[in-house]
Amino acid sequence: MAHKLVYRPRANEDLEGIYRFIAQDSPTRAFGFIEKIQQRCDLLREYPEQGRARPDLKPGLRVIPYGRSVVITYRVTGDTIEVLRIFYGGQDYETIMSGDGEGE
Repeated sequence: MAHKLVYRPRANEDLEGIYRFIAQDSPTRAFGFIEKIQQRCDLLREYPEQGRARPDLKPGLRVIPYGRSVVITYRVTGDTIEVLRIFYGGQDYETIMSGDGEGE
């Protein structure tokens, strides 16, 4: 059974920021990169447990990399996958996600 995929507002903001950063050089490349990140997230619908569990940062948190520069953080709640944040370019996701509310 495929899960429902939901992007939290902070995850959408992250995607917009990644797009703007890459689009400075190439809007076409930026659009393609965002699309690939979203495709990676979509794979979680079928295999929600594939990310590494990180309860040390937040209860229920899972992380999964995309390529060499993206870390996707999410949680599974019932039949829904919530993409919480999408980190790019070496951001310290561990510190951000373990902070009070910062990761959501």
